[in-house]
Amino acid sequence: MTKTLSVQASDHWAEIQREFPNEISSIGIRKKILKGEVVFGERDPYDGFFEIISGIFKVYSLSPDGKEAILKVFYPGELIASHPIFQPQEPCFYPAFCEALKDGELTYYPKREFTSFLFENNKALYLFSAVTIQHLNYFRKKLVENLHLSVKDRILNFLKECGAIQKFITLPITKNQLASLIGTTPESVSRAFRSLLDESILEEKDSSYKIIKENGPKETHEFPALRQ
Repeated sequence: MTKTLSVQASDHWAEIQREFPNEISSIGIRKKILKGEVVFGERDPYDGFFEIISGIFKVYSLSPDGKEAILKVFYPGELIASHPIFQPQEPCFYPAFCEALKDGELTYYPKREFTSFLFENNKALYLFSAVTIQHLNYFRKKLVENLHLSVKDRILNFLKECGAIQKFITLPITKNQLASLIGTTPESVSRAFRSLLDESILEEKDSSYKIIKENGPKETHEFPALRQ
């Protein structure tokens, strides 16, 4: 997948796996997850993070009246709920819900065992700290995208994360959910898709989409105040 504003396939996490293969494999626990299965709920006690081996997962919050707001869609290679591992207070809680959008497999890393490993290995501790910073920066930049980029550009950035530069992809969420994710209305999403198709930036085939002209997507590095 082309690198974009994503927390996928972190170089830091990959380096941890290369440097400490035995330790990582001894801590991780494989879990098969079915479509629609909730991996964890908001305010469930936090007991570890997950690496996606296969499948697609959404992380979302619910309003008091039950309205869903998707925070991110996660793909193979990404880590889910890695950042709370350093929260010192107990009990610690998951900040949102996580649910499988299709059948998949996760590797679960229990908090106690993983933090013990980190505190015994300074290099791993440094690298995993960078992983969590990257995760938090992703959500900060996505917030700024929603404030500054056009709906078309936000959609194109989302499609890039889904792999639509390389191949036709089926949207993993509904257009209504996409509207919530990128901070706009369903009507604006529908108009933007029509415009992207009319401008031959997107191609549609059997309800799947592929980016065929990569002259549109902008990223938040174009805003000097947000350069790291």
